[in-house]
Amino acid sequence: MIFETNRCKNLVVFSAVVLLMLPWSIGCNPNPIAVTDQYTEAEFDELIGQDKLVLVKFGATWCQPCNMLDQELKSIKADPPPGVEVHSVDIDSNPGLASQFGIQGIPRMMLFRGGEKLGDQVGYQDESMIRSWITSAGGTVGEVTENPYAL
Repeated sequence: MIFETNRCKNLVVFSAVVLLMLPWSIGCNPNPIAVTDQYTEAEFDELIGQDKLVLVKFGATWCQPCNMLDQELKSIKADPPPGVEVHSVDIDSNPGLASQFGIQGIPRMMLFRGGEKLGDQVGYQDESMIRSWITSAGGTVGEVTENPYAL
């Protein structure tokens, strides 16, 4: 009887795990990445070297906070502040860029203008926090700051 009880518990746990993984196993990621691009090093240097503010998010498709941040970035990309471009880099598709910029924690956002890094944030932020961060970019290179609300 004890064997039957343990087997039932194991079956319930296994079933729950399968149901939680089902959307990903059939190719239906509920939070698809929509703003991720692949860049050569030269293309990326040209992108961040522009005379406008460029926000770059480094992340990965398997990272849930990155997927959540992409939803916020989609809103910003649809109605960007004047003179701002929004881009996203998949660290798995661009390992050289991830290494070049010392990406160890994701999601990570950086602000660039003219090739100079003006800001650096780690963790999820909502749209209003990102817009405030963009507005506050005062032209000086900032240290990496961790978001206290990061998941």
